[in-house]
Amino acid sequence: MSRRARLTPADVGLDAGGRRRTPGLRREEVAARAGISPDYYTRLEQGRPRVPTPGVLDALAHALLLGDAERAYLHTIAVPRRPRLAGAPEPLTPAARAMLDALTGTPAFVIGPRFDLLAWNRLGSALMAGLAERPPHQRNLLWQVFCCPHGAATPANREPDDSIGAQLVAALRAEHAGRPADPGLGRLVARLSAASPDFAALWDMHRAGGPGEGELRVAHPLLATDTLPFTLLTLPTPGHRLFVCLPPPGTPAPFDALAASAT
Repeated sequence: MSRRARLTPADVGLDAGGRRRTPGLRREEVAARAGISPDYYTRLEQGRPRVPTPGVLDALAHALLLGDAERAYLHTIAVPRRPRLAGAPEPLTPAARAMLDALTGTPAFVIGPRFDLLAWNRLGSALMAGLAERPPHQRNLLWQVFCCPHGAATPANREPDDSIGAQLVAALRAEHAGRPADPGLGRLVARLSAASPDFAALWDMHRAGGPGEGELRVAHPLLATDTLPFTLLTLPTPGHRLFVCLPPPGTPAPFDALAASAT
């Protein structure tokens, strides 16, 4: 497990016990913390036994210091389910469109379950110029962060800890767990992995969770700052989220020039 490799003995209150050949916890250490045999844990990692019980999964989540979102992801991938295929994105509701239009002072977007940019307000269009004319695969928040020229030039957006890129990849993996046979998600992951080594590295970390808030770094000639706080809010339509860029504290009128260009 990639999670086991990222943990150190000190993380779980163990003595390292001298030099280790590989990083992370040993299988027998995780097994002991979870209250199962090392042989059973090894077979679990290799995907050989039948479906583990919810109690075993919870014990493993505790042993590996998983958060709530990662615990839910573990339960999702461990229990076979009928694959869910995603159809066409649900249309934007009039209320969501009205909310976008009402946000006149800050860039805002509605994104779908694959982080496609479904709609945007006037400042959002100015921030990511030419969205309506771009190919469909480029109208995507993950593509903006990992593959577009501005995003690719900003490593801070793709750092492995709590960057916007790390959050989005973890959220995409959580979505992918519920739709393992969705060809659209598979194509998106393959395209981003081929185009961005940073995306591929984050995807291989197998983190899962939901994005909430953080910072988007963007170099834009009409912005008074290069750091925009953001928040992601869940909308009533399944899979839809509202992505809003916020003015940084202490930065007066950061969007004035951007707004003037959009008139």
